[in-house]
Amino acid sequence: MRRTFVLRLALVLALAACARLEPGTPDVARITIVDISDWHGQIEPVSVVEGGQTRQVGGAAALKAYFDAERATNPGGTLVVTAGDAFGATPPLSAFFDDVPAVLAANLMGIDVDTLGNHNFDRGVGHLRALMAHARFPYVAANIIAADGTRLVPPSWLTTLNGIKVGIVGIGNPETPAVVAVGRSGEFQFFPPVPAMNAEARAVRARGAEVVIVLAHVGAIAVAPDGTPRGAIVEMARGARGVDVLIGDHTDMTVNTVINGVLVVENRSKGVEYAVVTVDYDRRARAVVGKAAVQKRPWTDAVRPDPTVQALIEEYHARSRPLFDVTVGAAAVRLDRSRQEESRLGNLETDALRATYGTDFAFDVSGALRDDVPSTYQPADRRLRRPSAGYAAGPPWDVVEGDFHAVFPFNNVAVTFRVSGRTLWAALENSVSQGAWVGGRFQNGVGRFLQVSGLRYTFDPRRPPGRRVVAVTRTGGASIAPDDTVYTAATSDFVYSGGDGYGMLANGTGVTRELIAETISRAVRARGLVTATVEGRITVAP
Repeated sequence: MRRTFVLRLALVLALAACARLEPGTPDVARITIVDISDWHGQIEPVSVVEGGQTRQVGGAAALKAYFDAERATNPGGTLVVTAGDAFGATPPLSAFFDDVPAVLAANLMGIDVDTLGNHNFDRGVGHLRALMAHARFPYVAANIIAADGTRLVPPSWLTTLNGIKVGIVGIGNPETPAVVAVGRSGEFQFFPPVPAMNAEARAVRARGAEVVIVLAHVGAIAVAPDGTPRGAIVEMARGARGVDVLIGDHTDMTVNTVINGVLVVENRSKGVEYAVVTVDYDRRARAVVGKAAVQKRPWTDAVRPDPTVQALIEEYHARSRPLFDVTVGAAAVRLDRSRQEESRLGNLETDALRATYGTDFAFDVSGALRDDVPSTYQPADRRLRRPSAGYAAGPPWDVVEGDFHAVFPFNNVAVTFRVSGRTLWAALENSVSQGAWVGGRFQNGVGRFLQVSGLRYTFDPRRPPGRRVVAVTRTGGASIAPDDTVYTAATSDFVYSGGDGYGMLANGTGVTRELIAETISRAVRARGLVTATVEGRITVAP
């Protein structure tokens, strides 16, 4: 009996000793955040060239399959998020139906939480509210508040993943009032991101959050060859307090780095890339002990697209094809776009505007061009010559009406007006003010960069903003001085009314013309076969 008692006592003491060791033993749980950036209602796949072959990537049906697979690797511990602009500036299959298809597809894809980007306000606050009402997930934004304290959406959302309380803080794009049409952001003010982010991070931690994730519609404007980003997202990370992961958006850049202890992630837009962020949390130490991100390509041919999402897509195809599938003409080459250099599509658009309205100059922001020509729109007739997989080979490429709805989804109208040389120089300075010289080239992730017709300009991105334009001439070579000489010009109503920082143009001389999409479609129809080249209209100083 005594021996049994001694053995039991020894066992109890041994267990007690082990118990004393347990507080130092890790008890780690993992949470997974799956993120797409700047989705823009790209419910159909995008064709890209990979290894010399054209492959399709993304699209809502394929993304749903990928997201389900990611959830299965960490059941009960996975969130699917995006950081604004999941609708707005969308392809015609969504835009023509007031972007309801984009929100319905997001529901089916399983988006768990979103914030508000600038394009969410493209059609005004009333339309935004109507679309959010279709969503089966919350929107959050800590820095969007009306003067009377009214919030458009809650500042944050608290959830539990694998037993860990996670706070999701939203930050809307602070430049929204300047980059959407005047009045579209309503009575709401957009406050600086860092103070709003930090205040709400403190608030959610006070409510029990153990991990804080920020969804910000703010991005990098450039990324160095070593992966180091530049831009507003960097400033946010440097100023962050109490934030574990900062997920950016807005600028179509790949970012995956750690700044100030904060994991910073941004993806290419339209669902051609998504990120899987893992955060390991030690419950016993009450601390994050690891975090990392990996970016992936959602190849359409590598999964079985979700049939429910595909049925939604086909429903809207059936309703839209009678209008969008009308052949307009052909393009001798792929008319591509760019936000950091002269582009074929920019030249086609601005040349057509200048010729149609007989002005000295024409220009438009690159951000207004939302697709190439031919676009990612997919007509039913597979005999057409299109760059997308499954169509006849080109060039030349067949152009359909849907292409112009894809390129110009904002229903912008052309405006003709008078402009002085001085104001023209100021506009060009604004055009090149936000990019950066990185890795021996100009990089720019924002849309204010101007495509031009009737003039040429040279700029030096190594100089400070406001002093970058070094020469402006007419096409024939005559110098354009920054003086009071008056010229005529054509642009979009968005640019003329001050969008993207072009407030210097709104001088009261503007005359509203026609929808730009219709103007360009008519120009292509008249010519039958169109082409455009890069001619050196925009050059970087040596």
